[in-house]
Amino acid sequence: MKNSASLDFVPLGRCGSSEQPAAAPAILVISPHPDDDVIGMGGAMRLFADEGKKVFSVYVTDGSTVSGTNGTAGSVRRSEALAALQVVRASGAFFLHHTSSALTGAAAGKASRQLQGILSLLKPAELYLPSPFEGHPTHRRVTRITLDALKMKQPRKIKVWGYSVWGGIYGLPGTKAVDIARYLRIKRKAIRQHASQTAGKPYDRGILGRNAYEGIFLQTHGGLYLGGAEIFIDMARLQKWKGADGLQRVIAAGTNT
Repeated sequence: MKNSASLDFVPLGRCGSSEQPAAAPAILVISPHPDDDVIGMGGAMRLFADEGKKVFSVYVTDGSTVSGTNGTAGSVRRSEALAALQVVRASGAFFLHHTSSALTGAAAGKASRQLQGILSLLKPAELYLPSPFEGHPTHRRVTRITLDALKMKQPRKIKVWGYSVWGGIYGLPGTKAVDIARYLRIKRKAIRQHASQTAGKPYDRGILGRNAYEGIFLQTHGGLYLGGAEIFIDMARLQKWKGADGLQRVIAAGTNT
């Protein structure tokens, strides 16, 4: 990929190949840790790839702040992330190499500038980032950093969506549901590539249960339902909702900062 020499970029699949149309729309997924992308929206990522879109993930932190790993967690989680991206047929990955504990101040500014560079390089049609209602403090920091990066004038209008991992999007204005019923096994396989994480907690079982819930309770009446759904919130509409700031403060007050 041109102009990516200064970035830690790993191409996958047919990224940059003459077989793939240069005009194929790019989808950019911002992942706080090297597993949040496939946990939050692994089904949609594979769906987008099957539609001919180029899907890229950005891993803001390296997941290395884990006790008992003898300094190997970063490299292990990088390998797991790339294996998971192969499952969802993503086109490539960017690694920013920050740590969760240091993602403030100058580091946050650097991460924002890195994201600005990636946005200028890819010119994505859609951007997916953690919902501002996430219970995990690192996820909320990454959301703020990404929104700061978006304040820079972009060459084209980008549709921005929020996804959930450590939280939910229930009954809020401006949401869309993506039917992932035929991708549930693929999503489970992608999440299980992160063996260092699923060994301690069954993230695949938890999120697929929520995807089933979302599909069944998507409509309040009628017999129609989806076998599995991922829910996304329109960030532009969210900014116009007066209740957003209050809800964010309540969630932040109940979690570690």
